[in-house]
Amino acid sequence: MNIVVVCGIIAMMTAIAIPFLKRYEPNLKLNSNAREIASNLRLAQQLTITEQVTHLIFFNTTNHSYSLLRLPAPNATSTLATIFLDSEVGFQSVTGLTDNLVRFNSYGAVSEGGDVNLINSNGKTVSVFIKPSGYVQLSN
Repeated sequence: MNIVVVCGIIAMMTAIAIPFLKRYEPNLKLNSNAREIASNLRLAQQLTITEQVTHLIFFNTTNHSYSLLRLPAPNATSTLATIFLDSEVGFQSVTGLTDNLVRFNSYGAVSEGGDVNLINSNGKTVSVFIKPSGYVQLSN
């Protein structure tokens, strides 16, 4: 008898919790995508410093992706990785960056600072700030 009561309580708690978790999932994906962008910006910066070859990140706002690029490759730009945002996350805006490019110099600084603003299906936004010194910061 006690087992039936315990199972009933667990089932009722699960039924209440599932809709809440479904509403919170886009926020988790938004924060995850913002952290991944910041991590890839830092990777491009580190690769530029260690290899003494310019690396950059290109934000493609039309197909919700960004690419890590290496300059100069033997005959053209070399794409090291292209990352797509989750389906529930998109670019709200990319400001302060000419042609949506973040270009690192051999000291780890960027040619110009700017910010990348992401938005999810719930309307929540997160910003990734790129300072002229190359410092990358997340903000909710």
